[in-house]
Amino acid sequence: MIKKLFGLLQAVLMLSLLSCSIVSCGDKKDDPTPDPTPGVSTELNITLPASVDVVVGEDCRIAQGANGVVTSDLIYLEKDGKITACTVTEATEDHFSFRLPTNFEGGTFKVIVKRGDRRITLGNLTITMVKYKFDLLPTTTVYGVVEAADGPIPGVVVSDGVETTVTDEKGIYQLASKKESGFVFISVPSGYECQLSGVFPDHYRTFAGKANEPENQSFTLKKVDQSNYRVIFLGDMHLANRAKGGTASNADNTQFKTIASDINKYVAANGGTPTYFITLGDMTWDLYWYSCNYDLAEYKKTVNEQLNGHHIYHTIGNHDNDMNAIGQFAAKNPFAVNVAPPYYSFNIGSVHYVVMDNVDCEKYVGGGSANRDNQIFGKIYGAQYEWLKKDLSYVDKSTPVVVTMHVPVFNDSKPAVFALKTIYSQQTLDAFSGYNVHFVTGHTHRNYNALPGNSGNSTNFYEHNVSAICSDWWWSGAKSPGYLMAPDGTPCGYSVWNISGKDLKWIYKTAGKDENFQFRSYDLNMLDFSAADVTGGVSSKYSGDFNKMIADYSGNKKNEVLLNIWNYNTKWTVSVKTADGKELPVSHVSAYDPLHIKANVFKRWSSSDTSKPIGSTTLDHHFFKVVAPDADTDLVITVKDEFGHVWTENMNRPKAMNDENYKITIK
Repeated sequence: MIKKLFGLLQAVLMLSLLSCSIVSCGDKKDDPTPDPTPGVSTELNITLPASVDVVVGEDCRIAQGANGVVTSDLIYLEKDGKITACTVTEATEDHFSFRLPTNFEGGTFKVIVKRGDRRITLGNLTITMVKYKFDLLPTTTVYGVVEAADGPIPGVVVSDGVETTVTDEKGIYQLASKKESGFVFISVPSGYECQLSGVFPDHYRTFAGKANEPENQSFTLKKVDQSNYRVIFLGDMHLANRAKGGTASNADNTQFKTIASDINKYVAANGGTPTYFITLGDMTWDLYWYSCNYDLAEYKKTVNEQLNGHHIYHTIGNHDNDMNAIGQFAAKNPFAVNVAPPYYSFNIGSVHYVVMDNVDCEKYVGGGSANRDNQIFGKIYGAQYEWLKKDLSYVDKSTPVVVTMHVPVFNDSKPAVFALKTIYSQQTLDAFSGYNVHFVTGHTHRNYNALPGNSGNSTNFYEHNVSAICSDWWWSGAKSPGYLMAPDGTPCGYSVWNISGKDLKWIYKTAGKDENFQFRSYDLNMLDFSAADVTGGVSSKYSGDFNKMIADYSGNKKNEVLLNIWNYNTKWTVSVKTADGKELPVSHVSAYDPLHIKANVFKRWSSSDTSKPIGSTTLDHHFFKVVAPDADTDLVITVKDEFGHVWTENMNRPKAMNDENYKITIK
């Protein structure tokens, strides 16, 4: 008793001596005293933990030493300028407890001790309300409950990207994480959705506590019917806020608004079916994180404003890494903090989705844009393969697996012929051995599809390389409004998958058009391109490249018709007949899209001496050519995909490549 009284006298004396630095607990802006180190009191013998669990209906209990909180004190919890006053219910030499209000929801608060007319800031504390206490294992550093409104969800896979576990019958998980990845995520189970923060699913958390300090990271899900649903894949966006005028402006953010509007209208028009989105990387452009102050945090604001309410899972691209970083973790940390883990998995309906990061930045040494030369494309780095083995161990081999990565596994070298894109691709195929896998990728700003057997060495792998939302880095749309196209001539759009059980069907949706718009036809008799069409003329350095590009469009009257069928694969059929029913031979060819040349190259190749402008027309392989009997013969073009969709154009020739036939206005 004497010792306790002596301790109280010491506390009173200390507070008296320090009274000049403590003001009343009124408006905090009147307090001239800076906050102490978070979690550490300079006046009371208390070190706050980073977080504490409180069972609903019980008091919050905090450890302390002698000279701590007493029962006559009040505890203030401050958050967003609002203060919640709590009564101290117990105070001893080793702990104190305080009563929380009914229906208290928890969160992160500044903890203040109110003593008389003075206040003492202890630091910040995350309070998590739980239904019951956890009996933690000695090695546990991350734990929590995964539950829905109707109760806990057992069997949910939880991982930090290295270690993996599953929730028990009470929905509880415990993970012995070293916290080196910086995050923990759940593999969202089939039949459930995450809560949303804007468009971002709450499927992962960045760590809040120290490496050896246990922390509660719980997840609340919503039960939904996913027997039939839709997934929309969004290719490279390259948002950079370059819409500042002048020659460097490609109006990226302005153009994105129209694309987002088209997406919103499409989803609304097909309401009643759950719809999920997955990006394919390069949402941003690291160069402009600094020069235009548009980084991943700004992207987050943009996408939340333009696509609010949609569930969007994200894949990291090479331009979503910090070009000023040193090492892998630092390069990817902005993405992990703002957007998503660099790799993770989730389930929708009867399909398992895996998001991988195949851009290795281990050799990053800082120094800005030159740092990107150290990126290794196509390489799945670090612990991902070991994590993937654990993740797939919970997935039956009969389950379709959709894998998104930024860099493709296959590349097309000529029509209908595919090869492994990088030396790392075979390792990726081996990792998914035994599963039927659909790779969905971006990076190339082109559209192509490799089916099992196309590559010569795969029997159960598909690849869908999806064209970019930004198309040719937004340039064709900026220079020729109404003609936003990728370098292969694919119009700006996105890949839409309709999924019923394990049945997957896909189609390409052009922004500003309905799903019936699947190809373009060009009457080559009507084209007569030359260097004179380029404003200011073509640099002599690139005249050979330019002449090769326009060779088929230089006024040669061969009665040829060119078809660009951008989402073609080898299960599609292409038929061309004359108006009186005569079947004409159709050749699968490589070509440069003439409309993209007109919209982009003519406007941007003017006296370019240093290099060909980014986004210039590429030689691609989803083209078909037919020779008509003469210049006036009308044609009936029929294209059919593997799902039975049939698209027909009655091509009235001669057909000029003018606005009426080709321009797309996105409203």
